[in-house]
Amino acid sequence: MGERPVRRMSVRRIICGIIWAVLTVILGAGGVAELTIDNTGGAVLCFVLAVGTGWYDFRVWTLRARRLWLVI
Repeated sequence: MGERPVRRMSVRRIICGIIWAVLTVILGAGGVAELTIDNTGGAVLCFVLAVGTGWYDFRVWTLRARRLWLVI
């Protein structure tokens, strides 16, 4: 039957995925740190941004992201 062609990960996609994963972890840790100093507004902002960056990172790793945004 009709087999799908195998898409491979490029070096650029791997680097982009790693950068976005690190950014997600940093934002998540920042949210926890904001909670420890009772800054709930900053914590909510960090967690919302962490969810957004994690979602984009998921799309990069599953080959669904059409454009790769490198943040350095």
